[in-house]
Amino acid sequence: MDDRNMKYGISRFLSLSFILLFMFILNSGNLFALAPDKDIKLLYRLANLYFETRDYEMAYQYYDSVINASPSKYPLAYYRKGIVCMNLKKYDIAKESFTKFRKYYGKKDKFSYKRLSTVYSANSDWAKNSADTNGNIIVTHPGKGLNHPDIDFSPSPVDDKTIIYGAAYSDNNTQINPVRQIFKAEKIDGIWNSSGLLEGNINDPRFNTGNAVISEDGRSLFFTRSRKNWQNEYISEIYISRLEGDQWQTPQKLPYPINREDYTATQPALGKNLRTGKNILYFVSDRPGGKGGTDIWYSEYDLKNDTYKDPLALSNKVNSFGDECSPFYDISTQTLYFSSSGRKNGLGGYDIYKATGSAAKWTDAVPMPKPINSSCDDYYFSIMKSNREGFFSSNRTGTFTLDSGTCCDDIFSFFVNECVKIYSRGTVRNSVNYDFYDNLNEKYHLGLEYPENNSTIPDVPVELYLTDEKENDEILIARTTTDINGNYNFGLETDKYYKVLVKNYGYFEKKVPVNSVDIFCSDTIEIGTTFISYLPKITIQLNIYYDFDKYKLSDTARQIIDSMVMPLFDIFPNGIVEIGSHTDNKGTDEYNIELSQKRSESVVSHLISQGISPERLVAKGYGLRNPVAPNTNKDGSDNPEGRQLNRRTEFRIVGEISNFNKDEL
Repeated sequence: MDDRNMKYGISRFLSLSFILLFMFILNSGNLFALAPDKDIKLLYRLANLYFETRDYEMAYQYYDSVINASPSKYPLAYYRKGIVCMNLKKYDIAKESFTKFRKYYGKKDKFSYKRLSTVYSANSDWAKNSADTNGNIIVTHPGKGLNHPDIDFSPSPVDDKTIIYGAAYSDNNTQINPVRQIFKAEKIDGIWNSSGLLEGNINDPRFNTGNAVISEDGRSLFFTRSRKNWQNEYISEIYISRLEGDQWQTPQKLPYPINREDYTATQPALGKNLRTGKNILYFVSDRPGGKGGTDIWYSEYDLKNDTYKDPLALSNKVNSFGDECSPFYDISTQTLYFSSSGRKNGLGGYDIYKATGSAAKWTDAVPMPKPINSSCDDYYFSIMKSNREGFFSSNRTGTFTLDSGTCCDDIFSFFVNECVKIYSRGTVRNSVNYDFYDNLNEKYHLGLEYPENNSTIPDVPVELYLTDEKENDEILIARTTTDINGNYNFGLETDKYYKVLVKNYGYFEKKVPVNSVDIFCSDTIEIGTTFISYLPKITIQLNIYYDFDKYKLSDTARQIIDSMVMPLFDIFPNGIVEIGSHTDNKGTDEYNIELSQKRSESVVSHLISQGISPERLVAKGYGLRNPVAPNTNKDGSDNPEGRQLNRRTEFRIVGEISNFNKDEL
């Protein structure tokens, strides 16, 4: 659950009684006359209450009253009045208010008010002159099928016809604040309708729950619960539930360092590191080390050890001195959508931005166009796999609020009425290096046959990079392999510059520039034919043997590795080599798997000591499962020679690393 969203909810349900009380006190002291200090203080508190509940018109009036009564005593009144004016599209008055705030505010800028006021002043100019609404984007209020007079938030797609979302339903007969829970909605005959609470063990009436997102394989659900910590302050924590059958199981709180007792961790989003293949958790936190109040952080998940790396804050291409929130990651386009209150080119309140990249490497975030962004708070953006339809939450005019105002968030849907992808295609062919094949055959006795020159090559890895010419940088956004006819294709966004990398284990790889500038959606970009001297995946069997039940390398084994294996890393400059070890059939399968794994790891340790990068090595123990000779003779007697042959290690090219994105994590 989002702490800020909860703050709005609590403020709104407490506001009526406070406002009535303040109105009674202030009216007894002549509200709009020059009031004594006590009355001005109450007036300022009332203005702040309207600000917290996002009643922009009333907040504007009462901040004006505070400023007129005492122009310099409450400088933050100018700051907040400026924010309110941006929400009301009174951009000239907003700019004037921020200027006066900087004049009167003399305190240390602990919360970056001055920095943010400068950003907001520039944003007021930008918003006043910004382009008209994008007519190709249609925003719709789904009506009562998804929304109600309280808070509706965090819509997240499950599939083309199902979403999950958060909502709070108040009870008008009690004074108890409503508990936020996760709901499910389905699209039937083109209309979205809620189908009630999400089934399973996710919701708990003791906790505010929300911000749910389902993993790419549909088997894991991440979400947030909020509670009071030892300091009696609300914090949020991220939980995970696994799907067994058709039921979500009892959730487990993610361990440290994701969740911390003293700071919030909320709003999970799920991405993937294309270079390593590992999953990445993005989330929002106010922990130290960020840029502003709340920032977006990331942590890579290690499936093998079931652990998360220490989280890192995203760079200033995403995070700002203001607050960032509600990340959503589209794996298909490697795009992060999020909302910010502190970035340039905002219309007011929280605006939705997008940046392309992964983990530590991003393009500069750019704002989404109108009508997705508005002068009010816009967040919780999500998009379907089609990249044409999606959702967001907003408190803009038109929501079903109890106050008929802008206090509370509803879910809005959008549809992009234009193409979102341009088709591109290319082909990879072989320019055969006959000397290379001769050398491999001579050194390793492989018996490789010459491929046909100019033939198409299947299964060649091809990568697509988005280029940032301003910073001379390249960001990996898609990977594929050539088909049986040597062809590959990518979907490109309009008006972008790319590079296509045809991979070849680092051996004379080819980069091809491609751009989609001034290309119409009906066009197909022909990348053309790329020729490479393709290196085949190979398996090399070497006589590295071990004594019975042993895994340590002998001096002879080290010499064989140095003379026969080390050259492989020069022949295949980016090749990943699997070291596969085997045993004879004495002992259990489980024991032999463990022994053979240790044999492979001993080879890996030696190669690392010789300067080979660990990311180019894979240790694999096969145990007794793949013998190359009989362990016993036909008469049942033991075959020591056969057993010796089976206690071996083999070397196989299984893939390649990329020279790009080394600093991605």
